[in-house]
Amino acid sequence: MISLRHCLALLGLLLALASGQARADSCSVAQSDIVFPTVSSISSTDVYASANFKVTCTWTSFLAGLLFPNATVCLYLGNGSGNGASMVTVPRQIANGAKTVNYNIYTDASYSAAKVWGGWAGTTTAANLITFTFNKTGGVGSLSQDVNLYAKLNADAALSSMNVGPDNLTFTSDFSGGNVLFRYMFFLTGLGDCTLGTSVAMPFQVRATVINDCNINVGNLAFPNSSLLTSAVRTTANLAVQCSNNTAYRIAFSGGSNGTVSARKMLNAASMEVINYQLSSSLDGPSLGDGTASTVIVSGTGDGTTRSQTLFGLVPSQTTPSPGDYKDTITATVQF
Repeated sequence: MISLRHCLALLGLLLALASGQARADSCSVAQSDIVFPTVSSISSTDVYASANFKVTCTWTSFLAGLLFPNATVCLYLGNGSGNGASMVTVPRQIANGAKTVNYNIYTDASYSAAKVWGGWAGTTTAANLITFTFNKTGGVGSLSQDVNLYAKLNADAALSSMNVGPDNLTFTSDFSGGNVLFRYMFFLTGLGDCTLGTSVAMPFQVRATVINDCNINVGNLAFPNSSLLTSAVRTTANLAVQCSNNTAYRIAFSGGSNGTVSARKMLNAASMEVINYQLSSSLDGPSLGDGTASTVIVSGTGDGTTRSQTLFGLVPSQTTPSPGDYKDTITATVQF
């Protein structure tokens, strides 16, 4: 017969062994950087990226798994280096020197403010930590869980007004030290308190390359129907150009499919006859082209906004060809 004293001693020994083994048990996280695709500084749509962090907890003995079958893990996120000393985390920022771009990291693809990953005391997202609990049955072994993260870079005024310069800029935010933390705690019953658990470093980086860019859009020159070309026929179209802030640009126009920059022609594909016409940036002004043969180009410096300019089309007085549809295709190219 085993006495009560011996039972208590044995139980005490088992608990001591279990406690020691529980301390040997551990959790780890395999994290990855969050990298946005290349971002145009004049993007009109937000840019997205994602990442996966894998959390694994390991029980190294049957007894530890029996007495401490639960493990709670918590992932805390602060501001990152892009925000400097600011405790404002909505939005977070990635930085290149004094230049910053707004973004944030979310725990699901709703990208809602309530799903901004946080948890760091003193921030505006202190309540938004990532936390979950493993329950191990069967003693020795490991359990893992994927933590999927979703990031959105804002196509806002901070981006469109940025002076990127002639070179692309890489923006970063480092999460290390006092900006990110992984904690875990093994326990028997109830709820695990991560603040009493083991802390593990979990550094990673958020980054994006921002490029200077230009977009152009040119409307069609549609001349009105004319039965005779004994007098000038006119029409207009709109040129819209948007270039990154402080980016110098030049817009060149080709000579079309049937002529040259100084002698453009519209073609009737049925009769192979042509009509001479001109394209300029002012009423009866010099022809738009590539700068050769006395032609001019459209130039300017972008400010991140879309600028509009009227283009003028002119069919001068000339011999009237056969009736039909006369067309030409001009290519406009923006250089920056």
